[in-house]
Amino acid sequence: MDEKLLKQHLKSIADEHNSLKKALKITAIITEALKTKNIKPILVGGRALEFYTLGGYATKDIDLVIRGREHAKEVFEKLGFTRRTGERHWYNEEIDLAIEVPDEYLAGSTEKVITVEVDNMEAYIIGIEDLIIDRLLAAKFWHSTDDEEWAIKIMALHFKKIDFDYLKEEAHKNQVADILTSVIDKSKKLIEKL
Repeated sequence: MDEKLLKQHLKSIADEHNSLKKALKITAIITEALKTKNIKPILVGGRALEFYTLGGYATKDIDLVIRGREHAKEVFEKLGFTRRTGERHWYNEEIDLAIEVPDEYLAGSTEKVITVEVDNMEAYIIGIEDLIIDRLLAAKFWHSTDDEEWAIKIMALHFKKIDFDYLKEEAHKNQVADILTSVIDKSKKLIEKL
């Protein structure tokens, strides 16, 4: 997709009031712009959690894992994002969005990544199992009870879609198998209440 068309898509984002849709649209635009470099940005972090909780979680910034940060930098600049020296976030004032690239490598399986169609473009989102592992790591090692609660909620919302064999294997590798057992039990209880 040419630069002019990408910028037209970008302008349409400014009018979008739903923050999740806005985030998915910009992710799809960035993905489209990086296709020529064979780079697939993957939405992770709070926006991925917001996606899987159907908007139940809210965050301001967008976290993308992008292998090839130097190419991403070019795309961000072409799309009007700027970054001040020493800051982690790229910011676009016109559409009021901040983007961070916390890593070049996905903590999890690229095979579990899902594809979402947005305005005839694609956006990639971390797999639900790997997002749960991320929340369990925060719960256990950062003592974040909020992250444990979010793991319970997304598990309850998507229980039948989760690959529990993969989830348990990854939990064991990441030393969070103990907390996973508790989260599974709590999510089952939450499902019973619904």
